[in-house]
Amino acid sequence: MLPEGWKETTLEKYIHVKHGYAFKGEYFSNSGKYIVLTPGNFFETGGFKEQKDKIKYYSGEIPKEYILKKGDCILAMTEQGAGLLGSAAFIPNDDKFLHNQRIGLIEITDPNSVSSDFLYWLYNDPKNRLIISNEAGGTKVKHTSPKKLVDISILLPPLSEQKKIAAILSTWDRAIEETEKLLANSQQQKKALMQQLLTGKKRLPGFTGEWKTKYLGDIADIQTGSSNRQDSLTNGEYTFFDRSEDIRTSNRYLFDCEAVIVPGEGQDFVPKYFVGKFDLHQRTYAISCFQACDGKFIFYTVGYHRSHFLSQAVGSTVKSLRLPMFQKMPLKLPPLSEQRAIAAVLTTADEKLAALESDLSRLRQEKKALMQQLLTGKRRVTVD
Repeated sequence: MLPEGWKETTLEKYIHVKHGYAFKGEYFSNSGKYIVLTPGNFFETGGFKEQKDKIKYYSGEIPKEYILKKGDCILAMTEQGAGLLGSAAFIPNDDKFLHNQRIGLIEITDPNSVSSDFLYWLYNDPKNRLIISNEAGGTKVKHTSPKKLVDISILLPPLSEQKKIAAILSTWDRAIEETEKLLANSQQQKKALMQQLLTGKKRLPGFTGEWKTKYLGDIADIQTGSSNRQDSLTNGEYTFFDRSEDIRTSNRYLFDCEAVIVPGEGQDFVPKYFVGKFDLHQRTYAISCFQACDGKFIFYTVGYHRSHFLSQAVGSTVKSLRLPMFQKMPLKLPPLSEQRAIAAVLTTADEKLAALESDLSRLRQEKKALMQQLLTGKRRVTVD
């Protein structure tokens, strides 16, 4: 049963999707006034993405009708990345971006019936995006067409309700954007703190003791586990560490201690910090039994100096680490009390990051639920 005032229809009655222009590659350049848009200018979940490193300027003749205006709504018609097909975005500036081929421009033919703001959310609705993807052609790279983009069946509320729905969802988008900025700023602040505190360039108040360079093998025990991937379980009692970023479990433990865990294979060798009972893969290293040093400080300083692992790792396809590479890792260590103080500062920074990541996840889930409710009429809005 349709919500009161809503109708089931197709978009071809209200809009036209215009093809872009085939700008010639010979006129692409590294500087200029006009930027040629590509599918890389879309986020997978919708929205305009500024390209910082892959900007294509155009120096050839430009048909005026392909110079986009601020507020134009465009659609990705080629799936450059998974889930990109049908993504909608608004042009952020006048007289700057060019309407390239394989990008659709929404032209509203019945402005009394549909709002571009509402269309933006319709096309970024995961349900509609799945329909567009399933109807697309191509094997390795999917493509869609203007006709397929307007042929999808939708539920259309009255124009005033469309605008209110779009305004509500945009409020969530702004909250997500602000939280993303806060998170990015906090990440940069933590990076700066690590650069200053873990190198001794900046000392915390009250600390003046000498820093000493020691090998990791002289201040801690380093060993691998003996378990295989097959030993991991879905709902085991203990945490199981291997090279994966995923959290795995096991029903046995090999260690019961404070430890810094480093995968012995991979590309990044990002360490983890853990206290308690855990199982360990045979090609994963546990740094433990810290002598005259703070385990949390070792976690941070080993992570900060990962370049040691990256430069020492062997192998062509899959990089791997050997025990001597850990044992001969040089670390600059302040007195123990300063190590603990530095670790406390960085732990506080990590807690702030975790809180922001939690907020961001919650906002995204709320937005997803709201979209499902508002775009189907299951939840109605009050129109002023």
